[in-house]
Amino acid sequence: MSTGRILLLIFGIIILLGSAPLLFGGGVLLWVHIALTDSEGFITTNTHQLERGSYAIVTEPADIEFDEEWNWGWGWHRAWELGDLFTFKIEGSNNDPSKGIFIGVAEESDWKAYLSDVEYDEITDFSLDPFDVDYINHPGSSVPAAPTSQTFWTAEMSGTGTQTLEWQLETGTYSVVLMNQDGSSGVDLDMAVGAKVPLIFGVGVGLVVMGIVALVVGILMIIFAIRGWKRSQPSQPMHIISEV
Repeated sequence: MSTGRILLLIFGIIILLGSAPLLFGGGVLLWVHIALTDSEGFITTNTHQLERGSYAIVTEPADIEFDEEWNWGWGWHRAWELGDLFTFKIEGSNNDPSKGIFIGVAEESDWKAYLSDVEYDEITDFSLDPFDVDYINHPGSSVPAAPTSQTFWTAEMSGTGTQTLEWQLETGTYSVVLMNQDGSSGVDLDMAVGAKVPLIFGVGVGLVVMGIVALVVGILMIIFAIRGWKRSQPSQPMHIISEV
């Protein structure tokens, strides 16, 4: 086999093997999109109870950073907003029928000023299966004003019954604040969270298409290398033995 055909065979095998992770990754993303997303495109957890005796339950501050301009090579780029890529949803209800629920998203500096000297519990870690939440209690002696009276919230939702807040992520350092609508102590809520990533379907399709193309190219390269090698083999002379 010539050097060219050997290289063709090697690269064909490499491309063929490379198609496997593309097909697998794309298949997983498509399965997630089809099997796990709801009618609005969200992947949502089961509902779990959060209960504390303080005035608020607050998630640990999340530092969100995002480069709004992505370069795709060859000098081409596109400006993205973070909300184009990720939307966060949190829904819940108050287990005390006499009270409404408040769900708010705020920058760290704002909610810490609001809850200064107010007792609240901060979620530091959690797991979904089995469900478990770790808290740090921050003591205080003040009674907060009703959260609905505050104007610093980046996003908020409140009321009786099940309430749903959707928030397109923004750069900054944010927390989710859960309270009774009237700001009273004793927070007992049923909560679920979800996320929508619109690019999941598109990326999944793209990976599958690239995987199929790589699979076909790899197979064709291997076939051409083997066929070319067989054709280049010298034919064996035929020996005729006659009996006298």
